[in-house]
Amino acid sequence: MDDATSSDSTIDFLETTANCSLFHRISAYMTAELRQGGHDQPEGSLTADDLQHAHAIFACRELSVVGMIVVSFHADAELARLYRLWIAPSARRSGMGRALMMHAERFVAGKGGRVIEFDTGHDLVPAVALYRSLDYKEKPFLERSPRSLLFRKSLAAAEFESGRPTNTS
Repeated sequence: MDDATSSDSTIDFLETTANCSLFHRISAYMTAELRQGGHDQPEGSLTADDLQHAHAIFACRELSVVGMIVVSFHADAELARLYRLWIAPSARRSGMGRALMMHAERFVAGKGGRVIEFDTGHDLVPAVALYRSLDYKEKPFLERSPRSLLFRKSLAAAEFESGRPTNTS
């Protein structure tokens, strides 16, 4: 486990295989929540094959899971895709999403990844604002749904030596 400091307490990060029961429970909860919000593809684009080769990162605070993100590496291992960023309702707007995204960036860089990309719904306004604030850039995306946005960021290996990402794209 890695530790990171948030404004009010310590966040522990647990990295494990994504194909685990905790992932499936949180993913089902997240899908239901998105469906209630009218999201057109709440299941996301994570395939069963992706899941077999993916890593889940769970953010924990005081013995509770308060966030999750899934990282899957492309065949060339330099491209990582992020899926299923979820923050517990009680932890939203607390910096947890930012901490989890930054931890995922360090995780990807530590595995030799050089580029991160993911898609999200344009209607997920707080999430889109977070990604933009972390210097993810929107890229052209020809997907089934016109409501989706594709984000991408290049990682420079040196920026993670200090544990603090710098602005790159």
